[in-house]
Amino acid sequence: MTKSRFNFRTKEAITFYILISPFIVMLFLMKLFPFIWGVIMSFTNYTGFNYDNLKNIGFDNYERVVTDNFAIQSLQATAVIGLITVPMGLLLSFGLALLLNSNKKGVGLFRTIYYFPSIIPVVATGLMWRILFNNDGGAFNELLGLFGIAPVNWLGMEWCRRALIIFMAWSAGGGILTYLAALKGVSNDLYESASIDGANGLQKLLKITIPILTPVIFFNLVNGLIAAWQLFAEPIFLAANAGSLLAVPYEPNYVYLVHVYQQIFVNQRFGYGLSMIWLLFIFSIVCTRLVFYTSKFWVFYENETGSERVKKNKKKTAARQKEVSSVA
Repeated sequence: MTKSRFNFRTKEAITFYILISPFIVMLFLMKLFPFIWGVIMSFTNYTGFNYDNLKNIGFDNYERVVTDNFAIQSLQATAVIGLITVPMGLLLSFGLALLLNSNKKGVGLFRTIYYFPSIIPVVATGLMWRILFNNDGGAFNELLGLFGIAPVNWLGMEWCRRALIIFMAWSAGGGILTYLAALKGVSNDLYESASIDGANGLQKLLKITIPILTPVIFFNLVNGLIAAWQLFAEPIFLAANAGSLLAVPYEPNYVYLVHVYQQIFVNQRFGYGLSMIWLLFIFSIVCTRLVFYTSKFWVFYENETGSERVKKNKKKTAARQKEVSSVA
């Protein structure tokens, strides 16, 4: 009896590993191998064709990134665009979710309309917005002309970043579904109790809705930050030089990953480009960790009472005061 049970379990285990083996192989080939290969090549002079003369140059590539003015400039451009688009996306999606959190007739259609841009491929939306922003016969300039306003060179050096921000605001509806799901989970009893106590709409929003939705806000904030550092295709379509991948480094939409693309696929400096990617990876982890650290002070969870949070904050304050006094 024991032997037959053992044989059954052995056969079951073998079957299990056979079934998951394609996934394991693909995980190694598509994820782990490129990961390890990228780390190794970032410490070499690899150009894509010099396997015979491949040399280990240590941290030279990483040191070069720190002193590369174009890399620093593109990182600054990415940060500026992210600082504008991430909060804007959070506010827009949250505001629209509040408006759409209703059972009125036709609301479902508007939910679909607002969410639809987030599922359209970026290539299609990029080309569409480039046509809309076109200086010759573009829809935006035609609309301005109806009001007697002179045409704007949307894709010029002065306006291309603003055009990019408008484009990204249009596609900021991805977070609406998560906000709507969270809003549906808020009990009406809380609002009714607040109404009995004389709370108005703004007080309900600030004291009930937002605190309950802080985990969702935190989730969308982290996703927005990661997406901001990965910004690549959108600036290319709205670049001042006709949307070419060979964007000039001096234009406002020359973001970090465009510079990485140039180094790897145009200048054939694979080792240098890979080191740029790894530095961006480390930088994005640091930013994400900072957000996680600050979440202790503004994110509220249902299983945590107010008194527990007060106690935690008191302990943190006491620990900081102790550190300050010990240093002094």
